[in-house]
Amino acid sequence: MPVKMPGWSSIPLKTGQVTVRHIGDAADYNRGMPKAYEILTTGQFSATSNLDVAHYAAATISFTAPDIIADSANGLVTFLNADTIVVKGSASNDGTYTIASGGAAADHFHVAPNVVNEGAARYVSMYKRAAHSNNCVLDKRTGIMWSRYNSSGDKVGPTSDGKLNWYDLAATCFMLHPAAADLQIVMPGNILRIVGGAAEITRYHVGDIIVCAGFANAVNLLPGYRVTNVAVNGADLDITLWTCNQTLIAEAAAGVRSIKLICRSIYGYAAAANTIALAGYSDWIVPNAFCMGTLIDYEPPTGLPDAVAFPGFGLVSLRISNTDPTTLTQTHYWYPTNATLVMTNYTSLSYIVILMRGV
Repeated sequence: MPVKMPGWSSIPLKTGQVTVRHIGDAADYNRGMPKAYEILTTGQFSATSNLDVAHYAAATISFTAPDIIADSANGLVTFLNADTIVVKGSASNDGTYTIASGGAAADHFHVAPNVVNEGAARYVSMYKRAAHSNNCVLDKRTGIMWSRYNSSGDKVGPTSDGKLNWYDLAATCFMLHPAAADLQIVMPGNILRIVGGAAEITRYHVGDIIVCAGFANAVNLLPGYRVTNVAVNGADLDITLWTCNQTLIAEAAAGVRSIKLICRSIYGYAAAANTIALAGYSDWIVPNAFCMGTLIDYEPPTGLPDAVAFPGFGLVSLRISNTDPTTLTQTHYWYPTNATLVMTNYTSLSYIVILMRGV
């Protein structure tokens, strides 16, 4: 874990502004510590790692030799030519593919390498793969370690430009377990159990983030629990969940409950980084507004972070983890052109994400 530097709690950071416009403004009066970064690019911080970000799941996906992946539900329109995709949950076609042609068609596309014939029946999950840099930046004033590059260079999201949503229950969360009375929460252990569901083991994968419906207790319905283990327990299937600071509440199997895979989400992106231990760490999170604020340089012409430490940012808006305190449907993002905090709804797909290590 990064170590907080002396003075972080008592000495304000300088904002990066160096031009005095009024006596007592940020460039004149702030006697705090200037920004200072250590750029990490060697050893574990060199090269790239593959992030597999959940994108789509369905029981309607089929494979036709030599090279066709098809979906009778017409859900493939956001898979584009040259995307690298990872297939999980099939009987014979799990693996990594590149879309060679036919991308952006709703019903099918052509891939390399070849596939074998397999009809639709199983729940298949499909991920977009991004080769993300292991470079990191240590802020020597705050002790926060950042991924040096944001998602704007990664082929994730519906337009393969790195833009993701917070989460969208209606449009980008896909069914893995249709509504039934066989789900329970087992505590202690943070286990989501599918009673009699041992055969469903191929549907769930370490690193997936899910959301359930139908439980009585609100905490059990929170979106974003990450799968850390999947194991057959007799006739049952036990899915162990990473719950962060939340405590699940035990509930016996009853009612009508379902499981969906959360896709195209900033939290799925963070989960992908933690699953493969990006740059050697598995505690990556989406930053909040206050952490993002420490990067902003308030000297015109923009509020972008330091260009040497964080190259290639561009004037992209950055998703953060804050929700608006006055509404349940709005989240915040940083607009770097003028370093402002702006609200948008959960489901907007037009924002980039940068990751920091949890402190």
